[in-house]
Amino acid sequence: MTLTLTQYGVTLKRVQKTDIELIRNWRNHQSIRRTMAYQKTITSSQQKEWFNSINNNLNYYFLIEVDNQKIGVINCRNVNLKDQYGEGGIFIWEKKFQGSPYPLFASLSLLDYIFNVLKIGDKSFVRILSENSIAQKYNEFLGYIQIPGQADNKNQWYLLTKESFNRKSEKIRKSARLFTETDGKMKIDGSESHLNLPEVNKSLGLLIDLSNS
Repeated sequence: MTLTLTQYGVTLKRVQKTDIELIRNWRNHQSIRRTMAYQKTITSSQQKEWFNSINNNLNYYFLIEVDNQKIGVINCRNVNLKDQYGEGGIFIWEKKFQGSPYPLFASLSLLDYIFNVLKIGDKSFVRILSENSIAQKYNEFLGYIQIPGQADNKNQWYLLTKESFNRKSEKIRKSARLFTETDGKMKIDGSESHLNLPEVNKSLGLLIDLSNS
């Protein structure tokens, strides 16, 4: 089972079992752990349990690669087909990319894939710690807004609608094409699998222009 999205100089490769120790080591790093709701050290056995729990057609975790360098992880998890939503998340461990546009390009690609290619949802949720102002600004730039009643919570819910994303992302797509000097087309590769939704399997092999989404 493989799934790869390539766009704006960024490649998203669906996480395989061979990747999970790399992810665990970085997820346990203090710079990453302090931004997460769960801040205890994750053991190897816990990581295997986690992978077994998300290695299915309703959870999509990707390694983010730039110039063949693995820089972080992005995800759409707990996809709810009935109510058309999923929960997003991202963390970047390579410092030189943390202030770069590439994490934004990764988010742009995955959201475009979910909303405008697969068309399996019209809402995305994220959870952000109340003190994580960097993540708050990052997600608000994409169009996420804090759900009412969250102000006193430590781990706060934010919501992005497909309509809001498409309105906000038009300028971001244009900037991404200019910055990377690419045509902005999304290339979707991989192999058909029961671990993919049917919509994912149908998208494999496509080259899609999302500039007018």
